[in-house]
Amino acid sequence: MTTLPRHFVPDTAPVLPHAGRIGLRVFMAVVTALFSLLILAYAMRMREPDWMPVPHPVLLWWNTGALALASVAMELARRTDARRTIWLLAGGALAALFVFGQWAAWQQLSATGQGVSVNPSNSFLYVFTGLHAAHVIGGLVVWAVTVARLHSNADRTQRAVALCTTYWHFLLAVWLVLLAAMWWITPAFVSAICGPLYGATP
Repeated sequence: MTTLPRHFVPDTAPVLPHAGRIGLRVFMAVVTALFSLLILAYAMRMREPDWMPVPHPVLLWWNTGALALASVAMELARRTDARRTIWLLAGGALAALFVFGQWAAWQQLSATGQGVSVNPSNSFLYVFTGLHAAHVIGGLVVWAVTVARLHSNADRTQRAVALCTTYWHFLLAVWLVLLAAMWWITPAFVSAICGPLYGATP
């Protein structure tokens, strides 16, 4: 009869969730709360009489396509082993293209006289796009570390790529919500939901 050593741990022992996954979920919850509050402030501010329509540069739609393709590339990197490096590099390059596209959109707006201080609506546009771009840049830093350590440890690499992929999907979801808010939330829409502004003339 074989006696098991005292330090033996059966394979069926419960596995604690990965610390990186928990940390990422907490971070995404905080970011979600931050952008939710900004969208709420945006909706409330547009009820003031000095509000003007938000500029709608067409370039933002092209940037959205780049970010969506980045999310697809990262998902392929997570699911495949043979071409993981190629898809991972493609995901990062497309995310970087998105950031560059946002900067180009800001330059385009500035050249047409739509600077950050022209109207509160412009200010919100720059805040939304700038803050989101900052989170994409933060993701690119982690992505670069993942690429640098791609062949160090197979299990660790798989977890790192999975976390990057989850974050890329999250960035895309946040951006789509921001884009929808800037395009389709109007003063009339807010008034229909919240009622007329307090003190406004009927």
